[in-house]
Amino acid sequence: MEKKGKVTLVHHRRHTSNGAVDRIEAINNSTGAVSQAEIHVYDVGRYVDGSGNLHEAHRLYRTVQSERASLMLPRRVSGGPRNSPYAPPNYTPMPNDQRINDAVTEARQAKQKLDESRSKIEQQIAQDNNLRGELQNQMDENQRLQEALNAAMSSQHSQKSVAPTDAERAAKSSTSDLAKWGAQVGQQ
Repeated sequence: MEKKGKVTLVHHRRHTSNGAVDRIEAINNSTGAVSQAEIHVYDVGRYVDGSGNLHEAHRLYRTVQSERASLMLPRRVSGGPRNSPYAPPNYTPMPNDQRINDAVTEARQAKQKLDESRSKIEQQIAQDNNLRGELQNQMDENQRLQEALNAAMSSQHSQKSVAPTDAERAAKSSTSDLAKWGAQVGQQ
């Protein structure tokens, strides 16, 4: 255990199969804050690196994260209720404020409006689907009637004997008179 000003350092040393482990806890006496670090010490023998350099035997110190969770609570807690055994430092109690109640009421009203709008849209879609079905039925009926009308018109044209109209008879007689005159002139 070491004291450095307002900080107390506590060393927990142990030997493992890989080397030594030194777990250090730094305790701030004024605030009660605890920070931890774990240093592993490895004995490295003589070796040659990739560049061909020879390294003598030495110790390698590496700071690692502890395998165990820190379950120690701080000595003093700032903020939050004082009568609870522990509350996180960022805890703020729920305010009893009318603004929160108003915001909750507004949110419920907005949800109700959205539900009403959704039901209206669903009703409109159902009505549009019904109208689409009726329109398709009308279009099918119009198509059937058009086909029947076309069939009736084509049968009437084929059965109808073409009777010449007065204008056609007059045009035919005038051409026949002209043809007669042409025949007389051509014989002379």
